[in-house]
Amino acid sequence: MNGSLASLITEVLAGPIFAGRTSALRCSGGFEGLLDYAVAVPVKDEAVLLPRALDALLAAMRSSPARGGLVFVVNDTTDASAAIIRDILQKASVVFAIVEISFAPEIRDAPHARRLALDIAWRYAPDGVLLTTDADSYVGPNWITSRWSYIAGGYDLVCEDVRLDAKELALLPGLVTAVGEAERAYFEASNLLWQKWTGRPTECFAYRASGASLAIRSDSYRRIGGLPTPSIGEDAALCEAILAAGLKVAMTDDGDTRTSARLLGRAHGGCGACLNVRATQNDPLCDPALIPLTLLREWASAVNRSPHRDCRETLTDLRATTAPAPLPYSQVLIELEKIQNAERELAMGHA
Repeated sequence: MNGSLASLITEVLAGPIFAGRTSALRCSGGFEGLLDYAVAVPVKDEAVLLPRALDALLAAMRSSPARGGLVFVVNDTTDASAAIIRDILQKASVVFAIVEISFAPEIRDAPHARRLALDIAWRYAPDGVLLTTDADSYVGPNWITSRWSYIAGGYDLVCEDVRLDAKELALLPGLVTAVGEAERAYFEASNLLWQKWTGRPTECFAYRASGASLAIRSDSYRRIGGLPTPSIGEDAALCEAILAAGLKVAMTDDGDTRTSARLLGRAHGGCGACLNVRATQNDPLCDPALIPLTLLREWASAVNRSPHRDCRETLTDLRATTAPAPLPYSQVLIELEKIQNAERELAMGHA
């Protein structure tokens, strides 16, 4: 065990989030000197999918000229996940750190595992870039270099519209694919109209943040106090925290990240639970960030009536006070047709 790594982890675990809430610590690996970037990965019982994820990360690291390392937090695992990571990465001759740990029941979740991994990663790349993905996902070969380019271009956080693994998705009922496609189309159309109606071409009405693919400037991570740790949805919470701090978020679809389409995910209420609902219900609910076209127009007008107030602050207040119910798939199809008509009106100069 690397002594400096053990000391660093002990320091992190003494903080208010983890103090007195962890046990069975074991760590291996470690880094010499500071890194340009570090990738943080939470792991729990992922022996089957880990080789795929690791192969993809190694390919992405080989494509980047920057000096980077990998940080894995393996929590409350009953399989050989840690041994698989160690074996593959030692043969690949890359720098890495593995933390094997048990969390107290109240923090035994992916958000806290990701937070610990990112907090460790930050200490190795305090002036660089922090990235995170999931053990059931696999990134594209240019994932690191493309995220790096956005950060270099002035963005503080890079979110990716992550897709599902095509082979796994093909095994599910066709409605799962149909709902996902309609949802994605409505997100894109809503953002385009929002940008036109508010005159803010670089801002999104809603961001699709996924823990399978996030990148953040190290100093921005420190500025917001680290990753938020709700029981689920830490990715969306991170995006909101960055926006609330007045920082810039990029929304992309060019990282080629794919995540598992399994119905029994590791995170309670996570992607697997959502897919299970879509595979078993006739008219499942879509992402709660989506709202009807009429409400989108009203909110855009409200933002325009508050020119001296921050757009994101106004939008946050509108979401909190209106609290619209999630749209079912059937309603999203109706709204999508309406929004496509609105786009045609804009193109013709009638709106």
